[in-house]
Amino acid sequence: ASSISKIANLEPSVDPKAELYIYPDGDSTRLVYVTEVNTLQPTLLRTRYFIDANDGKIVFKYDILNEVIGTGRGVFGDTKTFETTASGKKYQLKDTTRGKGILTYNVHNTETLPGTLYTDSDNVWEDPAAVDAHAYAIRTYDYYKDRFGRDSIDGHGMAIASAVHYGARNYNNAHWGGTHMLYGDGDGTLFAPFSSDLEIVAHELTHGVTEHSSGLVYFAESGALSEAISDIIGNDIDRTNWDFGKVAYTPNIKGDAIRSLSDPVKYGQVDHYSNLYPDPNNEDYGGAHINSGIINKAYYLLAQGGTFHGVKVDGIGRDAAVYIYYNAFTNYLTSTSNFSTARAAVIQTAKDSYGENSIAVTSAIKSFDAVGVK
Repeated sequence: ASSISKIANLEPSVDPKAELYIYPDGDSTRLVYVTEVNTLQPTLLRTRYFIDANDGKIVFKYDILNEVIGTGRGVFGDTKTFETTASGKKYQLKDTTRGKGILTYNVHNTETLPGTLYTDSDNVWEDPAAVDAHAYAIRTYDYYKDRFGRDSIDGHGMAIASAVHYGARNYNNAHWGGTHMLYGDGDGTLFAPFSSDLEIVAHELTHGVTEHSSGLVYFAESGALSEAISDIIGNDIDRTNWDFGKVAYTPNIKGDAIRSLSDPVKYGQVDHYSNLYPDPNNEDYGGAHINSGIINKAYYLLAQGGTFHGVKVDGIGRDAAVYIYYNAFTNYLTSTSNFSTARAAVIQTAKDSYGENSIAVTSAIKSFDAVGVK
């Protein structure tokens, strides 16, 4: 049994055991041990192995879990379909078709992880927050894979685990916890359940991507860069407009949002380096959320174009702009990068991708000039 654990390279969730059986093999038989690899992390797995008792070779194996399609209604009543897994007479809120798995857990308004993997008897899921968390984690995985060729958060298929109903009831927050996505239920006034917003889901999972690429320190300008790339990806995955976090935020008020990439000042950010917020009382990790508006604005100008602070920028479109920013932030930035470093990285990536004398390079330069970042 210990050799099977090494083969799978996974930590067993139950103590492995092996039983001795006679296994028919053509006209003869073999003496085999039958054992099971059963894990929860980093991916849910139940695989049964038949091991030759004499030489330790794997004679046969099969997966007990089977992928199927489930349905459910999200927080705002929309019907979603998504991959789940059949296990015996139950279904599990787990997708094995993407990377090392996408799993959704209920932590029952505690902070105890991983929580309980969601199960259901008919594959019609009744917890709206869990439905949204699972469907939007799948959609974010697909976005990264299809647009950038990235296999999950770490680029190597890392399992994406979501913990729904995290923290006390009415908890107004969501964040990437290093191994799990953690979603509060919201208070129903300032926020709906956080998993209901695709942009927020993609934003928080992008913090995981940042952790596994540049490793930006979450403070001051490097923290603002981390916030900015998460806003940029969160906004791009939806593309309905240039606002971010418009679904879960103040669910009873239509038309507002958490932040705006086109007009950061609208929601309390700054949009030019001359107005960099020093955060004297350290209430915002050195201005991480407030100053990220400067980078958001530079990105918006690169994608959409416009004249800002007297500088005219020709837009190159969302596809090209997000491609440049993703590659600049994951390939060129380091943990202590600042806004000036980000400018150099974006310009260099534009050169790498579209050529030294391309419009993309000229617009990248002008977009940072427009927001005062040299």
